[in-house]
Amino acid sequence: MSMATLPISVVIIAKDAESTIGECLSAVQQNNPAEIVVVDGISTDGTVEIAQRYSARTYSDEGKGKSYARQLGAEVAGQEYMAYVDSDVVLAEGALATMLAELQASDRIGIGAGEPPGVKSATYWEWAQRQQAQLSHPRNRPASIGMAASLFRRETILKYGFELGYGGYLDDRDLEIRLRSAGHTFGLSSATIYHRHKTDLRTFVGYRFLFGGLCVCYMHKYGPWHVGFWPPLFAAYWIAFCLMRGKWKLIPYHIVDGIVETAGMARGFFELITERLGRK
Repeated sequence: MSMATLPISVVIIAKDAESTIGECLSAVQQNNPAEIVVVDGISTDGTVEIAQRYSARTYSDEGKGKSYARQLGAEVAGQEYMAYVDSDVVLAEGALATMLAELQASDRIGIGAGEPPGVKSATYWEWAQRQQAQLSHPRNRPASIGMAASLFRRETILKYGFELGYGGYLDDRDLEIRLRSAGHTFGLSSATIYHRHKTDLRTFVGYRFLFGGLCVCYMHKYGPWHVGFWPPLFAAYWIAFCLMRGKWKLIPYHIVDGIVETAGMARGFFELITERLGRK
């Protein structure tokens, strides 16, 4: 018996994702959403061609960044609900139906799915990221918004929108801040996903350095009131947490994370100061 079509537009943001997007789209199709939209970040590989094989509607973000791509996806989506799914994520069977039922039965503004415990990791950094995600978002507490696989009513995204300034990088965390300020919370679904990303030390350092620089953008927009905007304090908190909870193996992860993000933040401050001096 075929599964009923769900009133969901799945939006996938992709760039040079030919190694993972086929498996992603196959799993999405098996979840039977009403439509699939792929917003491409000017890929130089076969990402768009693969998306078109799965009858996905494809658009370009014109190089304007993830926030622009997510906003565009919401604007062209045609269903009452919309799911953002990363191009390296594989949805478990029935994941979208589970997420939809749970969102409809809750008072949350959105709901996200995570990986199940015990997923094998190829590197220490993959393992540490998965452990950190499970510690940060236990199932008995409101979740973070997350965009690996999340579901919203389309009207929510159209109402609040994504921050299109700051190079289009602020993305989901900025949306989360504004939604929380409006009194909304997020749910963690019982549905599961599987990440196909490969995170080695070089990839991890590059990503966290970029995020350290983005902390300066968040400070510029919201003010330096949140500990999460200060990498040294955030890292110190988690190192202390790991010491108290006996999570010894995660401590090197947070030490490297704190050092790299702090370096990224320092560069961000330098660029901001240089830019302002150049205007004088």
